[in-house]
Amino acid sequence: MSAVIGGVCIFLMVLMSIANDVVGQSVEAWPHWGAGLLGWLAAALLFGTVSVSQRLQTGVIAVVGIVLMGVAYRGGAGINVLGAIGNNAGLISMIAAVGFLRLVTLSSTADGESLPVGPGAFYKTLLGVSLFGSVINISAPVIFADRLSATSSLNRLTSQSITRIFSGCSVWSPFFGGMAAVITYVPALSLPLVMLVCFPFAVIGFIIVCIEAHFRYRDQLQCFKGYPVKYSSLWVPATLALTVVVLSKLAPQWSVLTCISLGALVLTLGVLIARQGMVGGTNTMWLQITGYLPKMVNELVLFLVAGVLAAGLAGVISTGLIALPYASFHATEAIALLAFMIMLAVVGVHPVVTVSGITPLLATLGPNANLLAVTYLLAWSLGTSASPLSGTHLVFQGRYGVPSWKGASWNWPFVFVMFLAAVPMLWLVDRSL
Repeated sequence: MSAVIGGVCIFLMVLMSIANDVVGQSVEAWPHWGAGLLGWLAAALLFGTVSVSQRLQTGVIAVVGIVLMGVAYRGGAGINVLGAIGNNAGLISMIAAVGFLRLVTLSSTADGESLPVGPGAFYKTLLGVSLFGSVINISAPVIFADRLSATSSLNRLTSQSITRIFSGCSVWSPFFGGMAAVITYVPALSLPLVMLVCFPFAVIGFIIVCIEAHFRYRDQLQCFKGYPVKYSSLWVPATLALTVVVLSKLAPQWSVLTCISLGALVLTLGVLIARQGMVGGTNTMWLQITGYLPKMVNELVLFLVAGVLAAGLAGVISTGLIALPYASFHATEAIALLAFMIMLAVVGVHPVVTVSGITPLLATLGPNANLLAVTYLLAWSLGTSASPLSGTHLVFQGRYGVPSWKGASWNWPFVFVMFLAAVPMLWLVDRSL
């Protein structure tokens, strides 16, 4: 029962986050903290299902954030308690809302359906993971990997290729948690410009994965059984992108997160009703709310406590007790920050924690918003690829028996090469934007 109530609370949090923009701007007494409160209630109800390692990590983060708020208060700074409650509610809500698209974008293939074979099947499968993963997130690699592992266990080539390509989506896709976090903490960025700059980085990663497979796994590539991708279903992500653009033009006062969340929910419900009728469509939505949403509790708890840490750091910084050792943020500092965030990710610190923690400090330098956003997105992509505690590797461990530490270590050489590719990119961004 707690899982059902927790899922309902998460869904209500999504609706409340949307209402904060749609209604809250015109209603003076609107409780903007309501979405965050619902998120915390869901976290409390579902906390029993959180992994031990995640409990330890989030507990430490929460304690540090509370201590910092106490230090700031004693130093005479005002503490934004309501901000600490709801700092990341919009971010979490967007991730939850986009998750509904899994109901209408891809479906598992029939067991009797023949699979394409050969290098072309490999490249087409990775392209499918990239295209669909950029919209429906972790659901896409799970659907692809489920089908590929139906007849045999995932080998190294398949596992590392899917995780690398999927992690690359987060560097440019506006429907990913990484972009949502960047929009939340670096609101002055130019979203189209940042996406345009980062997309080639994902393309470079795709090419490197294919080149390595061609030369290192030539024999496996010849007999690779791929996923029978049907690109006719791309109309769903394309419609969502168009919906977001239209909403942002019709209501420019709404945040990008709200446009994406609202667009995802409306599109999903509309397609389900068209396919299954009103009763069938609403029943499917209900199953998503009560069955799928509670499973995102690990992300929910992590993002909530990251908001507490951000509030604590912001309070301490306002007292002047913490300051950075340098006076500006340019390419050199961006490269150092990227390396630092990747190393933290390798030892288990999620990028959202680093982003929420470091942003209040960097804000005192007046950094170029686009440079900072690009740095964060690169770190998010490479960090999740290299971290044994990233959601992608944990899913592959629990579902396909690929140990998370092994999956992460397989990606370390790739991450190093991609870091080298990121260095000139950050220099170029610093000089051009």
